[in-house]
Amino acid sequence: MLENLLIVALVILSIIMISVILLQPDRSQGLAKSAANILDEEKEGIEKFTEVVATLFLVVAILFQIVR
Repeated sequence: MLENLLIVALVILSIIMISVILLQPDRSQGLAKSAANILDEEKEGIEKFTEVVATLFLVVAILFQIVR
Protein backbone atom coordinates (compact mmCIF):
# COMPACT_ATOMS: atom_id res chain seq x y z
CA MET A 1 0.00 0.00 0.00
CA LEU A 2 2.71 2.47 0.99
CA GLU A 3 4.79 1.43 -1.99
CA ASN A 4 1.95 2.25 -4.37
CA LEU A 5 1.42 5.62 -2.69
CA LEU A 6 5.11 6.47 -3.12
CA ILE A 7 5.02 5.45 -6.79
CA VAL A 8 2.04 7.73 -7.40
CA ALA A 9 3.82 10.56 -5.56
CA LEU A 10 6.94 10.04 -7.69
CA VAL A 11 4.95 10.16 -10.92
CA ILE A 12 3.08 13.31 -9.89
CA LEU A 13 6.24 15.03 -8.68
CA SER A 14 8.10 14.14 -11.87
CA ILE A 15 5.33 15.59 -14.04
CA ILE A 16 5.27 18.76 -11.92
CA MET A 17 9.07 19.05 -12.04
CA ILE A 18 9.19 18.67 -15.83
CA SER A 19 6.46 21.29 -16.24
CA VAL A 20 8.11 23.77 -13.89
CA ILE A 21 11.52 23.37 -15.51
CA LEU A 22 10.02 24.00 -18.94
CA LEU A 23 8.28 27.14 -17.65
CA GLN A 24 11.49 28.73 -16.39
CA PRO A 25 12.82 31.72 -18.34
CA ASP A 26 15.64 31.25 -20.84
CA ARG A 27 19.04 32.12 -19.41
CA SER A 28 21.18 31.55 -22.47
CA GLN A 29 21.99 35.28 -22.68
CA GLY A 30 23.44 35.10 -19.16
CA LEU A 31 26.27 32.75 -20.06
CA ALA A 32 28.68 35.67 -20.23
CA LYS A 33 28.03 36.52 -16.57
CA SER A 34 30.60 35.50 -14.03
CA ALA A 35 29.80 32.64 -11.68
CA ALA A 36 29.80 34.98 -8.70
CA ASN A 37 27.00 37.09 -10.19
CA ILE A 38 24.88 34.03 -10.93
CA LEU A 39 25.25 32.70 -7.38
CA ASP A 40 24.49 36.09 -5.79
CA GLU A 41 21.29 36.70 -7.72
CA GLU A 42 18.02 36.64 -5.85
CA LYS A 43 15.99 33.62 -6.86
CA GLU A 44 12.57 34.07 -8.40
CA GLY A 45 9.48 32.27 -7.15
CA ILE A 46 9.52 29.66 -9.89
CA GLU A 47 13.15 28.78 -9.12
CA LYS A 48 12.35 28.33 -5.44
CA PHE A 49 9.37 26.18 -6.35
CA THR A 50 11.59 24.06 -8.60
CA GLU A 51 14.02 23.51 -5.73
CA VAL A 52 11.18 22.48 -3.41
CA VAL A 53 9.74 20.03 -5.96
CA ALA A 54 13.18 18.56 -6.69
CA THR A 55 13.87 18.14 -2.97
CA LEU A 56 10.51 16.44 -2.44
CA PHE A 57 11.19 14.16 -5.40
CA LEU A 58 14.55 13.16 -3.93
CA VAL A 59 13.08 12.50 -0.48
CA VAL A 60 10.23 10.40 -1.89
CA ALA A 61 12.66 8.46 -4.10
CA ILE A 62 14.86 7.67 -1.10
CA LEU A 63 11.83 6.65 0.96
CA PHE A 64 10.68 4.42 -1.87
CA GLN A 65 14.03 2.64 -1.91
CA ILE A 66 13.93 2.18 1.87
CA VAL A 67 10.37 0.82 1.84
CA ARG A 68 10.99 -1.41 -1.15
